[in-house]
Amino acid sequence: MKMLKYSAGAVSKGFWFQEFKKYLELLQEGKTDKEIKGLQEKENVLLAPSVSYGKRMFGEVSTRIKALPGEIIDLFFSLNISDQKLTNLLGIMMTDRLFFEYMYETYREALIIGTKDFEDSSARIFFKNKSEQSEKVAQYTEETKRRLAAAYKTYLKEANLIVENNGILVYNKPIIDIKLESEMKNPFLYPYLRTLTGVL
Repeated sequence: MKMLKYSAGAVSKGFWFQEFKKYLELLQEGKTDKEIKGLQEKENVLLAPSVSYGKRMFGEVSTRIKALPGEIIDLFFSLNISDQKLTNLLGIMMTDRLFFEYMYETYREALIIGTKDFEDSSARIFFKNKSEQSEKVAQYTEETKRRLAAAYKTYLKEANLIVENNGILVYNKPIIDIKLESEMKNPFLYPYLRTLTGVL
């Protein structure tokens, strides 16, 4: 795994699944990254609310897709929507070290010990621990940490890894398509598979 620097960039990024899917559709049609960028600038193919937001969206979605192995990209349109969303989440984890560590240390841990209910306090504990380990994270303001926690919660909800049950958010271990799971058993991707499935 490539060692990325910690980033609080998630505060300004959405899950952007529909945009991720649209980008892949355009690639499948034979468009290049440069052509997709041009289409976004001229036609707003990602349906961004503003030009600047569209640039940010294009840049992030492009980065996620480029981080994913070609074998995963090739599988995308044969997967159901739940697994397509997990593919987008995989792209996020592969490009955002802090979010990946949150998933590994909080979501995976909850699956392992059998925690049912999702608690907002889990993110606060994560950032407290990470602040003790990293000077950079320690320098984040409480507002930044709060916004990161909200972004991470949104990612989990969008990827169906936490779902509402009788008004309470609960953890939801995914059932991953066997083809996608097989690709994720590659040593490079296995840490992410362990994260999503709670494997020790």
